[in-house]
This record gives sequence, C-alpha cells and structure tokens, in this order.
Amino acid sequence: MIRSLALAWALLFTSLAMAAPSVEEARNLTVLKQYGELGRQGDYAAQAALWSPDAINNGRPMSPAEIRSQLEDIHRVFPDHQSKAVETTAAGDLVIVLTRTSGTHQGIARTDIYGGMLKGATPLGRHFDVLRAHWWRFRDGKIVWHQVVSDDLNLMKQLGLIPATLAADKLASPTKD
Repeated sequence: MIRSLALAWALLFTSLAMAAPSVEEARNLTVLKQYGELGRQGDYAAQAALWSPDAINNGRPMSPAEIRSQLEDIHRVFPDHQSKAVETTAAGDLVIVLTRTSGTHQGIARTDIYGGMLKGATPLGRHFDVLRAHWWRFRDGKIVWHQVVSDDLNLMKQLGLIPATLAADKLASPTKD
C-alpha cells in the first residue's frame, strides 16, 4: 500500500514536471531551433536577424550586425563548428541549453569569440570538443540576452594553445608531513 502510494506520488510529480511548455516557451524554443538550423545552413544574416537591436551578448550590448560578424568569425575559425543540444529547459522568457560544441581550428579569429582568447591565434589544425551552457532570454520572439559558460581552459588545451600540464620547473615537490 505504501509502495503504491509512493509510486503514485512519483508519477504525479513526474507528469507535472513534464508539463507542456507555455505558448511563450514554445515560441522561444521554436526561435532557438530556427537559430540553430540557420547556423547549420550558414545563413548568419538570418541568424543575426533573430536578435533584438538592443541585445546583450555575454555582458556586452551588441547589434545584429556585430552578432553576424561574430557568427561568421566562429565559422571562419572553425569551418566544421558544431553545437548539439544535450539538454534544453524553458521557463517563461528563459531557455537554458547545455551543448556539446566541437570544431577544428583552421582560421584566425578577428572578433572576441570565445572570450577573445583566439583573436590572432595561429591555427594548429587541432580539434576541440567541450560542454557549454547557454542562457537565452527572449522578448517578442527576438533574442534580447545571451550568456554562455564554457570550458574554455580545456578548449585552449585541446587546441594546443596552452600546455596541458605545468612545466617541470613549475611543479611542486610533494613533501611528507
């Protein structure tokens, strides 16, 4: 009896948690899906047009033209760039997406993509594959705010732009206490 009651409660809470998205959430998810598809097609102008003119990207106000420039730069630097959603959550005007992002470093960055760490970096032809978490906010079907948290240290190691380990003279010698 207790087991049956616990199972019933678990099913109820699971079904509540999996409720259909609201109209706003569904629209935002559709916009974000379209955004990803346009990127896969290489239509960066249409992708940038999904941003509000007063958008904030990673803490900086950016026009759709600046967004387009960054999108083009990402694909110039990483022609095989891919970002696949691992998990997506929508709540009101917010969509959070965990992605697995990868690419091969074949070009020189001209913008502050990836925190500006790749600007001017010589491509070594190395591949990267990291997790990134994106927060997106929408207003009237447009992206108004985006923030990404990325494993950029691991990315830079994978690209061979920083050492994977400390130099021998920088390593601490263990001592016995």
